[in-house]
Amino acid sequence: MAQNRAERLGKENIGKLLWNLSLPSILGMLAISIYNIADTIFVGRGVGTLGIAGISVSMPFLMTISTFGHAIGLGGASIISRALGANDKDKANLTLNNLVTLIIVINVVVFTIAYANLTSILKVFGAYSEILPYALEYASWAMPGTFFLNILFVLMNVIRAEGNARFPMIGQTIAAVLNLIIDPIFIFTFGWGLMGAALATTLSQFAGMVLSVWYYTYNKKSVLKLDIKTLLSLPDKKITKETFAIGASSFGRQIASSVMTIALNNSLLYYSGSSAIAAFVIIFRLAMFIFMPLFGVNQGFMPIAGFNYGAKKNHRVLEVLKLANIWTTAFCILAMVVFYFFATDLVKIFTTDPELIRIGSSAMKIFIIAFPVIGFQVVGSGLYQALGKAKASFFLAIARQALFLIPFVLLFPLKWGENGIWYSFPAADFLSAVVTFFMVLNLTKKLKSDIKFELNKTE
Repeated sequence: MAQNRAERLGKENIGKLLWNLSLPSILGMLAISIYNIADTIFVGRGVGTLGIAGISVSMPFLMTISTFGHAIGLGGASIISRALGANDKDKANLTLNNLVTLIIVINVVVFTIAYANLTSILKVFGAYSEILPYALEYASWAMPGTFFLNILFVLMNVIRAEGNARFPMIGQTIAAVLNLIIDPIFIFTFGWGLMGAALATTLSQFAGMVLSVWYYTYNKKSVLKLDIKTLLSLPDKKITKETFAIGASSFGRQIASSVMTIALNNSLLYYSGSSAIAAFVIIFRLAMFIFMPLFGVNQGFMPIAGFNYGAKKNHRVLEVLKLANIWTTAFCILAMVVFYFFATDLVKIFTTDPELIRIGSSAMKIFIIAFPVIGFQVVGSGLYQALGKAKASFFLAIARQALFLIPFVLLFPLKWGENGIWYSFPAADFLSAVVTFFMVLNLTKKLKSDIKFELNKTE
């Protein structure tokens, strides 16, 4: 039954398949978005604007740590999807075990360095003077959660790669609901403030990790299995190299995002102050309601594309690419309209501070201008990753931040002040979409050429 679930990636109707794989991912990610928004509301109401600012400078650092799990998970998932498509279950199983070994070793090294240099790291991310104590409190208690989160990311990506999108949704929802329950208890009832918010996150991430480990140990429906003997052995060099090569795009995206955040926080602090940093947190949390469904469609798209590429069914790769682009673009257009007309009302959910409401609602209307092209960027980058095109995937992953956004954040405010910072986002989105378009166009021409070649061989 489990093997049949993987094989349906190459046989089932594309529209139905994309829907069945994307919907659980979307729902699971929306559950995470709801938690993130609720967490920010709780902190805003229970701690205040400086609490939100503390989270703002802590989260990019924590996300940088968790990107190791994303990178290893996505890189390995691409290998596994193509291996299953080529009916090479042994390679897929070896890859799974190698991924878990790699992420545990990486976790130990990264966390040792991070804890030893936490204050200095947070200062680099913009935690100066009044913000630093809040950032330290949140980050020090949230860091253990990212250890569990890295393992969770690896295993959930592999679960999707074998064609099971429902289980990750269940795991993400359970973790988010648990967080929503204990978050207000820790913050308000126990009076733990930011420490309570961070502890609630850590406990929910631990629960998600336990559930994902159970899937590959005691669950009889999984295609692959964790094996203690393989886990304790040295990872296969070829698989490790390919995992890092493909996963580098995800890692590069987050590192570029972290560098962008450093530039952004310092620019906002210089031109507007801590309220502007808090405003960005609110905008980013709301934007995750858009980004998470896009990532959900992309996570449904990539196993289909990777499996069929491995099975030499390029016509199905092109079909799912077209459909994923239509869905994500339509969703982004709708989101832009909603966010524009309800900007002030949405910001008011998080705070009663008039200055924060003013900055946040004005900035949001600028931030969303290029929303309609974001879906295409996400799917385009996912295509290269799913097909194992490591260098191109890495370039697309970092293009938005490294080529456009970081320079714009530094240069635009020199002419337009604080508004220049906000205009950097749509400008970067538009230009990176142009780059993505031409790269995807080139790849689809190659896929179509391969289809014609295969047809000519059979004639």
